[in-house]
Amino acid sequence: MTRYLVVAVFGALLCAPLLYASAGREQPVSQTGRVLTVDKKEVTSPNECCYNPSDAPLQTRYFAYEVSVEVNCGTYVGHYESPYDYLPSELAPNRTVQVRLAKHAMYFEFPGDREMKMPIVHRPAGGQPCGPSTISR
Repeated sequence: MTRYLVVAVFGALLCAPLLYASAGREQPVSQTGRVLTVDKKEVTSPNECCYNPSDAPLQTRYFAYEVSVEVNCGTYVGHYESPYDYLPSELAPNRTVQVRLAKHAMYFEFPGDREMKMPIVHRPAGGQPCGPSTISR
């Protein structure tokens, strides 16, 4: 009897992580969004690793982009930094894009199985009405 109990407990312990991993772990669904604005900033900062107070600081250049996208009546703003002056042409104002929204990031899907991850720096407040206003005057 105890032998069957040990086997049952051992089997349950082996199966529990598999059940937990599959339950509620669905990938976010891709949605159609519209790019509202793209703000580009060229950022120059001193290179702190190699700075000598007697010398002029070395400068590093990188580019920062703030991309706001409207998805399901909400506006999400993502932040992207790159050492190159490059942002995919699909992320231009008034263009539609496929986007997956996760907890802290947006994943843009482009033709040719390309994908770009962008951290979300602003998300819409909950409870916003969707669609045309129904306020009567």
